[in-house]
Amino acid sequence: MRYLSFRWLFAAFFISAMLIPQASSAQQEGGFDRNRSFDLYVGDIFYTPKSQDKKSGSKVLDVIASVVTGEFQQDHDGYADAVRAEIVKGLSHAFRFNVHDRLFVPASDNPEYALAIDGNIATITTTAKVVTHEHKDKNGKVTKTTEENYRAIILFTLSLKDLNGTIINSNTFSVESNEYSSSWYSSRQKALEKALSYVSNYVARYYDEVYPLTADIIDIGADKNNKQKEVYIDLGSEHGVYVDLTFGVYQLTEVSGRTSKHYLGRIRVKEIQGPDVSYCKVVSGGKDIKKCLDNDIPLLIISRH
Repeated sequence: MRYLSFRWLFAAFFISAMLIPQASSAQQEGGFDRNRSFDLYVGDIFYTPKSQDKKSGSKVLDVIASVVTGEFQQDHDGYADAVRAEIVKGLSHAFRFNVHDRLFVPASDNPEYALAIDGNIATITTTAKVVTHEHKDKNGKVTKTTEENYRAIILFTLSLKDLNGTIINSNTFSVESNEYSSSWYSSRQKALEKALSYVSNYVARYYDEVYPLTADIIDIGADKNNKQKEVYIDLGSEHGVYVDLTFGVYQLTEVSGRTSKHYLGRIRVKEIQGPDVSYCKVVSGGKDIKKCLDNDIPLLIISRH
């Protein structure tokens, strides 16, 4: 295996650190650790559905629309606690959050690398659709049966803040029971449970993009036909890295005094070999990755699911 030069590692570390969002005053004053974890304190995540005070005209229009489309909506405020629990679960699965499901306590908690988050749940709704089926027997007699099918949507907003209450990042999540299919479900409960099952994954993925893991290539493994086939990175078990996690690989260049990144390909973790080392296969872009490594060109390597 061939080791990378110190100059290459330093350049990659410096540039990658500059590209990751700096989220707190402690980071800015004390220097930025590219993969440092944050203590995240979870505040209120209230259920605040849309106002029920509708004018009679609006109600009439809603009824007309339901009759035309055959779809009828129903709110489910009883699921608010379950939605909040799934949000907290997703936050705890994000690579760089150490979650505390409570408010920050100045007298006992460490403010360095600490953030807060709160939000509101705006919608927990199922839509029922009445479907009519016609059946014709051998004598030509037609009978009709109807059934109701359901889908659900959960809409919530989370606001990430520093300890002074300044919003760093705010995002609205829209999670549907049929997000990955056209399926409708046989009951409201099944539709709600399916939507709930997606919430934590949506949250974790989003904050893993906001605060990704960044890696350096510390050893170069095998290459073949002028393509890089494997590499070793400086992330491992202590960073929450897992087998089959992928990283995007970007070439970094300077353009008019600004840093530009160009996507080269992907690497995938195949074996965790220690707290800060993992063996990876090059999935795509092997030729360009090898060219950069051979010529000591800085790379930016960012986690992606």
